[in-house]
Amino acid sequence: MTTGVDEAMMRYTVTRRRRWLALAGIGLCAVVALSGCAAPAPLPGGPQVETEMLPLEDSLVIKDQLREELALPPVDLETMQWLDRLQGELTGDRNFGSPAISKDRSAVTIIWYGTPSARLEELVAEAPEKLTVVIQRAVFRPAELNELAQRAVTTEGLVSGVQVAMGSATPDASGVTIGIVELPAGRSLEQLGTAFAQALQRPDVPIAVEVSGMVVPFNS
Repeated sequence: MTTGVDEAMMRYTVTRRRRWLALAGIGLCAVVALSGCAAPAPLPGGPQVETEMLPLEDSLVIKDQLREELALPPVDLETMQWLDRLQGELTGDRNFGSPAISKDRSAVTIIWYGTPSARLEELVAEAPEKLTVVIQRAVFRPAELNELAQRAVTTEGLVSGVQVAMGSATPDASGVTIGIVELPAGRSLEQLGTAFAQALQRPDVPIAVEVSGMVVPFNS
């Protein structure tokens, strides 16, 4: 039996809120809500990694977001099963972005780069009859954006004097968001966005930089 919290987290995954953390796998994102003191996080087959406490203001934001999710209508079983099949079959396709379900659970928007594949069209045709499915064309190939975000997180000293905390493709695959620990004196977020784009050799990709104030442990 699924609890209210489980349903909220499943819905939170579907809607792809912006609090994503860049991890080792290309395109693998997770929403993490941390509270309390920092504690060792054991990794299977590897050493313990110290996770840092999320700043209080960010913890409150995430709690508010979860409270909002709990107040939304639940995703019915038929829709959830179709979404699971959609992501299970298309994850790994470099053109596939992220499906997002509307707050009233009546419509799903799929981010896709280029011409929809035959399998995508088949899966859309198999969607529950009550569900409206929209294929939204991505500006950039989602896999490429995920790779850029991963490089921003894992490349030490990519932009001199800037410590990167997190990175992710934007939900609509229109660019990349990079979170930094703190803003260096005398530099603006816009300047850093340009600097990251140049360092990644993708000046054509919009990169938004924000101060996240936390470090995400990375273990390959």
